[in-house]
Amino acid sequence: MALHNDIILREVSSGLFATDIIEDYWIIVGPNGGYLGALLTNAGEMHLGLETHQLRGITIHYLTPPKLGPVEIRVATIRSGKSVTFLRFEMTQNSEIVLAATGSWASSNKGIESPQIVIPEVPSPEDCPIPTRLTDSPTRLHEKWEIRSVNQALDELTESNGLRMQWWIRPKETTPMSSALIVAAADALPPPIFFQSDSIKMAPTVDLTIHVRANLNLVQWGATSWLLAEFVTHHASGGFIEEDGLIWNDDGTLLCMSRQLALAR
Repeated sequence: MALHNDIILREVSSGLFATDIIEDYWIIVGPNGGYLGALLTNAGEMHLGLETHQLRGITIHYLTPPKLGPVEIRVATIRSGKSVTFLRFEMTQNSEIVLAATGSWASSNKGIESPQIVIPEVPSPEDCPIPTRLTDSPTRLHEKWEIRSVNQALDELTESNGLRMQWWIRPKETTPMSSALIVAAADALPPPIFFQSDSIKMAPTVDLTIHVRANLNLVQWGATSWLLAEFVTHHASGGFIEEDGLIWNDDGTLLCMSRQLALAR
């Protein structure tokens, strides 16, 4: 099924939602963090029920990987303002907290529109190959996405300011534009460190922050649209890496910025 169908939630009571973790988004040792973030995002949208407010920022802490099967998501309003509302999330499984998060939903405002981060000049998706390798072993997650490698099209993998990977990506099943789609895409690709060191087999996320930088109601998006994703790692120390991400719509609109801290194993 398409992503928006895979993240459907059942409202149990006010601020409490239920669903099942499915194997379609499985990676090495558990469900993909972007998929889990999309579930939280959907819970936030349902809890607020405000068409005037859109996700602007979410920070997710991955305490322990949930297993296949039922989970509950509890959402609480920390503060509700005219422009910005702040929410707190907990995902639990068998009474254990597996994810904790905070998020901000805000109305759009007219104001400063400069500076802008311009989309890089890269080959079109049609001119980029399907990646020859994403992970050492196939994952269910990558069966859900169409992916094209810009780096392989340009025959380059690194730059002097860090390890940088660029991809064209979109869901295989037509999915409407939404905050949940952006959150899922922000963690749908393997970390750049995988392509620098053969000794790194896993990079479980400790925490992930995503800022949505466009009014998604105005984004031109259809069945033939693509997202351009760029991820870069600048520094590794103490067994931890950071990964900074940018995602544009194919018309050049910057949709989100992300940063995650991960263990490199």
